[in-house]
Amino acid sequence: MIKKGTGCDEMLDKIISILRNILVAVFIAIIIEEFVFGFTVVQGESMAPTVKDRDKLFVNKICYLLHKPEIGDIVIFHPPIEERRKEYFIKRVIAMENDEFMIRDGKVFVNGNEIKENYIMNEQYIDRAFDMDQGKVPKGMVFVMGDNRNDSNDSRYFGFVPIKNIEGKADLRLWPFDEVQAFTVDY
Repeated sequence: MIKKGTGCDEMLDKIISILRNILVAVFIAIIIEEFVFGFTVVQGESMAPTVKDRDKLFVNKICYLLHKPEIGDIVIFHPPIEERRKEYFIKRVIAMENDEFMIRDGKVFVNGNEIKENYIMNEQYIDRAFDMDQGKVPKGMVFVMGDNRNDSNDSRYFGFVPIKNIEGKADLRLWPFDEVQAFTVDY
């Protein structure tokens, strides 16, 4: 009588099972990272003081499958600039589709109402000529600005951001540990 399941066969079965489990786990991790949530490291000071250079953020990628971005959301997106399309930018949503906005004397107005911006770095930021300082946001687009208005390449320069370019919402700062914080805005 031949004995099945010799030591080599059992070892091979275990190795195959472990490799299969590792591949499934890697596949699931890739799917989650690509479509559900991710992490990003901020480069630059355009969102200071809210988010600073080298902060590590948790990015919710699934929220905008369920609803559109809202005014005040901090979003990660690909800019509508051809030569920078592969980069990620981080900015705050200031106006939504069909909103009318205007920037005057360092203040931002949406649909005629001044928005309360207790998060901006310089209350009196440099008010200079921009490519876009007033208008109506087209369908499927948002108008975004950095919190550090004097040091931000945003919709004032490159125009509206297609909602489809938004990768996710920055929900939480994870690093540095002493500054862990959920991002919320009162409007």
